[in-house]
Amino acid sequence: MSDSNQTRVTLLQKLQANQDEHSWDDFVRYYEGYIYVVIRNLGVGVEDSQDILQEILLKIWKAIPNYSYDREKCRFRTWLCVVIRNKVYSFFKLRSSRNNRLNVSYDNLLQNLDLITDAEIDKIAEKEWQSYVSNLAWENLQDQFPKQAKEVFEASLDEEDNAVLAERFDVAESSVRVYKMRIRKAMHKEIVRLNQELGG
Repeated sequence: MSDSNQTRVTLLQKLQANQDEHSWDDFVRYYEGYIYVVIRNLGVGVEDSQDILQEILLKIWKAIPNYSYDREKCRFRTWLCVVIRNKVYSFFKLRSSRNNRLNVSYDNLLQNLDLITDAEIDKIAEKEWQSYVSNLAWENLQDQFPKQAKEVFEASLDEEDNAVLAERFDVAESSVRVYKMRIRKAMHKEIVRLNQELGG
């Protein structure tokens, strides 16, 4: 298997064994966007999300040597979401204590984070992962298709009726079906590949 097709488990093992720069760069390239989306969905503003992202990446870098992967007990992305939730909680707690004098309250945000159970973290991790991997798959594939096929496919995400799409893009209905089928098939294959490579 080539380096570009290493599975996530192998990537983690390489990070644990060597913590080499190439493996870390691969990890950051694939996971940075996912971590950022989860941070934002936990209520952190855009201006603070990048700082928290960097703190989380540093924490992961330090934790990787001691991380024990056991897919049966906990998926990596679930563990990652626990790390993210804890870091976001610490961020809001620190802000809360600093801003008490300014009458700025982070109590609601802290209470919401406190109420997130491990099962809910797993659901958040899964939902965000599916969305993230689908977007990543489309980024990887879209240049392989003609402009019209891409436009029809993207429009089909909001409009399922092939006749409406055919009229809008001035193509035969059969062409709409072919575009959608080819791209969906390629997307499915790429999503499966990414999930295997990244641990889906």
